Amino acid sequence: MEEIEIAGQLMLPFGGGVVMMDYVIWQNRCWLVPIWLEPIAGGQIRPLRLIAPRMASGYAAPPGPELLQMFQQMPLPESVYQQGHIPAEFANLVVVVENPQVFRTTA
Repeated sequence: MEEIEIAGQLMLPFGGGVVMMDYVIWQNRCWLVPIWLEPIAGGQIRPLRLIAPRMASGYAAPPGPELLQMFQQMPLPESVYQQGHIPAEFANLVVVVENPQVFRTTA
């Protein structure tokens, strides 16, 4: 497993309101972390899933969080954040990595 750090937070529309959501840098790109799992041994927590915009074939995602800001104008359904279900109309727009092999250490 690979250790990661929280790189920052974004304010995103969620349900009928707005939430602050962590993002991390993993594999040279930014990913949203909607849910952290409870701490495991040694004070480590893991993301349930990571979410990022899908890039066109042959294009690499820029390393900064600017691309994640598209989710502020194009809200994702709650199911993408909470259950990992991707509605057909969003399948070509987002990448969801379930149970990524990453963790962060809590203080």
